[in-house]
Amino acid sequence: MRQFFLSYFIDEDTPIYGGDKGQIKIYSLKSIDKGDTSNNLLVHFPTHIGTHIDFPYHFSTKGKKCHNYPASFWNFENVGFLECPIEDVEKCVESISGDIEILLLKTGFGLNRNKEIYWAQQPVIPSHFGSLFRNKFPKLRVFGFDMISLTSKLNRDEGKLAHINFLVENDILIVEDMNLRDIVKAPDRVIIAPLQIYAADGVPCTVIAYNN
Repeated sequence: MRQFFLSYFIDEDTPIYGGDKGQIKIYSLKSIDKGDTSNNLLVHFPTHIGTHIDFPYHFSTKGKKCHNYPASFWNFENVGFLECPIEDVEKCVESISGDIEILLLKTGFGLNRNKEIYWAQQPVIPSHFGSLFRNKFPKLRVFGFDMISLTSKLNRDEGKLAHINFLVENDILIVEDMNLRDIVKAPDRVIIAPLQIYAADGVPCTVIAYNN
């Protein structure tokens, strides 16, 4: 069985929504080379960074938080995969089985991850997609994609509505900034491991895919 990451490592060059600088700091707290008995990093970053999950609490004070999801929630054996631009999603989604638990959307925009347009000009995700996916996929728990956010800087109002439609109205979690460059079909299995921060509205995560 082949195993591979669908998430990015976090470093100081990780793109940040809005292009903010200096939010990620990773430096040596202890170093063997400097006479310490061990190596130890000190890491500082916001929780909505890199490949990360949005929880309902992100847009609703009554919404569920990180600790409200059991370990069993993060195992997905029915995986849907689309490779198409945003404007073709409504047509392409009809070809996917209705029993999927997670939907991965590869738009190709992830190829721009090291450019300013990745955070400044990403395509707008229509807010009604949450309801569209819920009606088509009653078992869907997570929607992940290769763009920095569900909210495009080109239309922040639509992005707010999209977050509410997915997270609050349809109980579909979001995984943003996924590494989907090398996949061409639906994995046989996906496991998401969220960083366990109690009561968090969003956390970085590791995503591992499996193919037989």
